[in-house]
Amino acid sequence: MKAILIIAHHCILPGAYKGFEEILDRLHHDLPGTRVASTSLLDLENDLRTLLREDVESVTLLPYLLLNGQHTKNDVPRVVAKLQEEFPQIPITLLPCLGDWKEFSSMVVCGIRNAQLDEKKPSESLVSRLSSKTSNLFSIELNLEGRNVLVVGGGRIALRKVKTLIPTGAHITVVAPQIDPEFETLKADEPSSITLKQRPYEPLDLRCVFMVFICTDQPAVNAQVSNDARARRILVNNACDYLDGDFIVPARMDFGENIAVTVSTQGRAPSLAKKLKQKIQTEWAEDLAQIEKDFKKE
Repeated sequence: MKAILIIAHHCILPGAYKGFEEILDRLHHDLPGTRVASTSLLDLENDLRTLLREDVESVTLLPYLLLNGQHTKNDVPRVVAKLQEEFPQIPITLLPCLGDWKEFSSMVVCGIRNAQLDEKKPSESLVSRLSSKTSNLFSIELNLEGRNVLVVGGGRIALRKVKTLIPTGAHITVVAPQIDPEFETLKADEPSSITLKQRPYEPLDLRCVFMVFICTDQPAVNAQVSNDARARRILVNNACDYLDGDFIVPARMDFGENIAVTVSTQGRAPSLAKKLKQKIQTEWAEDLAQIEKDFKKE
């Protein structure tokens, strides 16, 4: 299997990797059977070494950078040379940075020309276009049995997330400088399911992770985790900003073994979802419990 590794700058701003992710999606679509991955300049050595340890026959690297400067002339080639010595049997090809591609200058000129033409055309504002469009989330139930799930944060919000994850059979890792003492109780009850790491988040925490829950009150940390996860194509739930995440977790109620009711306001009104949950639990509990009993008798 051949592999492509795209190298980008490290950035903690939400949404910074949007165009980058579109390129990854196109490569996945247009190059079936090729392992397409991404990394940052900070993580290049570790991520490239991990990739070379997989069953790959060759690796092509693309510096997703405009200027042929310190990074492309020295930093990246130094890492490539080091790892090529470690893995001499796997060819590593380093492509020129984007700014040195012959097609790049034509693309920029064409884009500027089109932008000038668009300025002459009347158009509605971006705000009005966005406000007139309402998108709905796709409801789905995931099987997390045996999956690695990362929870960044050690407070009460993270604690609630972990409690809902435990019954799924996921392997849960909690990372935070400060961890609520109740986590130790959960770990004692589920020693094989929960791992606690009392330290700041590191990008390497995302290795082999299927899903990440961001549960801190530090905007810079939240943004870094979000961008690091997206660059690795990992599903993200941001408890502080549902618009930044890939999914939300609806309010859930279990009535017996076979009935689960979920309530969602598409992440737009959590307090309303809470009221709906309370109403269902108050007014429907007996009827749903009876339906469950009748079902078992059939």
